[in-house]
Amino acid sequence: MNIVFRFTPAESSQRDLLYRWFEQKHIKEWMHGVGLQNTLNGLEKFFLGESTTTYWIGYDKDTPFAFLITSPEGEDATTLDLFICDLNYLGKGIAVPMIKEFLRSQFSHMKRVLIDPEATNARAIHVYQKVGFKIVAEFIASWHPVPHYQMELLMRDLMFSKGTSNA
Repeated sequence: MNIVFRFTPAESSQRDLLYRWFEQKHIKEWMHGVGLQNTLNGLEKFFLGESTTTYWIGYDKDTPFAFLITSPEGEDATTLDLFICDLNYLGKGIAVPMIKEFLRSQFSHMKRVLIDPEATNARAIHVYQKVGFKIVAEFIASWHPVPHYQMELLMRDLMFSKGTSNA
């Protein structure tokens, strides 16, 4: 796949697309209950301009395929959550280069990026580790009381690593 990544903040006109994406089995497995409701509530605040959290759409040229969420964490860090939503893009090995391109293009000025997958989400953890994230803690999340990992990426490591390859 020859993908040209582009990332823009979500727009309220994309609400239906996002809601369809959230209904997919591979998304609902990890985003449900209180976590899903928090995302939906946050998205509405974002559309009203009342949020420091940013909800992003990732594109391949003009085709939307990914959903990303970032939120400031102090002055030098951001949190990240993401899903590849378009089924045609799943399992194609694009997650690692997509995350690298997103972070390099949008957050090169940050010191750290934090992500918190469920400890049982082995696929996501593997992808994040390939990007350069390291597990720094384990915790029980208030929105879904199961073990989660706190993972951290130092942006200087990403900025000075070679290319966007997923190898």
